[in-house]
Amino acid sequence: MIYRKQVLALLEKCYSVGAFSVEGEARILFASELARPTLAFDGRTLAQEEISVMEGGTMSMVPLPDRSGFLAIERFFPPFAAAGSKLVQVDRRNGAWQKRNMLNLPYLHRFGILPIPGGHTLVLSVLCRQKVDKDDWSSPGGVYTASLTPDAPLRRLELLLDGLPRNHGFFTGIFQGRPAAAVASDRGVHLLLPPVDKGGSWAIRQLIDRPAGEVWLFDLDGDGLEELVTIEPFHGSALTLYHQRENGAFHPVWQFPEPLEFAHALWCGQLWGGPCGICGSRRGDAPVFRFFYAEGSYHTELIEAGASAANVAAARFQGRDCLLSANHGQNQCVMYFAE
Repeated sequence: MIYRKQVLALLEKCYSVGAFSVEGEARILFASELARPTLAFDGRTLAQEEISVMEGGTMSMVPLPDRSGFLAIERFFPPFAAAGSKLVQVDRRNGAWQKRNMLNLPYLHRFGILPIPGGHTLVLSVLCRQKVDKDDWSSPGGVYTASLTPDAPLRRLELLLDGLPRNHGFFTGIFQGRPAAAVASDRGVHLLLPPVDKGGSWAIRQLIDRPAGEVWLFDLDGDGLEELVTIEPFHGSALTLYHQRENGAFHPVWQFPEPLEFAHALWCGQLWGGPCGICGSRRGDAPVFRFFYAEGSYHTELIEAGASAANVAAARFQGRDCLLSANHGQNQCVMYFAE
């Protein structure tokens, strides 16, 4: 494929990206890890506006199910200055952006929303508990859950998994037909399955024990089983694919042939006509590239060298697939199209 790049705007230390409906209208959002307003683009015209009520340090943005608006992490500033990290709800009503605080949780780094019997639950992933300086990893992070009730404060947090050093990677989606979350830390990758019955318990399973910094689960080769995709270790150098064997264990089947520097962006799904993955690193050659399975093996295609992507997401714009990329090192909000 030939890839075409479109720069939507400049945003210093652009970090997170999302595409979803707000107030009934399609929006594309980019946010910075610095104290900068989030940028919102009209999903049809790309008209730009600032969400000035947002404070920056935005690690994740996730749409609220069955209602307008989204949740976002704020005040997670570099380098890991996140004792004041919090979760906020953002809405746009009558042409004005509004925000309210939902939860103060130090070092809240990633989160997702999963359906459970009778409603939805938040899965909240904490990088660590405290830090003396940026290199202090002596206080492991963990994972919490909390019931998500429309227009109501969050209820009591429940600790789901603890003792996860550098608890950085996070995924929510489907695994073997069930809603699932996964986290990646120095203790490997853990799969988190919500209860199937009201009042039931979560199921937790360690998929691999090798230190990992990012994680995704998706069926890339079309055999009906999700592959485990990782970046190893934390902010690491190896993009690795694991396949599940008959005994349920995951075994490595492919690795990107060259070492990466500060690999960080990871996404897998349906894009440009088939299943594929996107990976990006933030240092060295800093490529963003596509990887996919075809004719019995895995292949890669370079999308852009030097992109220095922090996070990526897939979207549709004017009837076409596109890749949204928060190009951190370029300070750019970017769309890529394939031709």
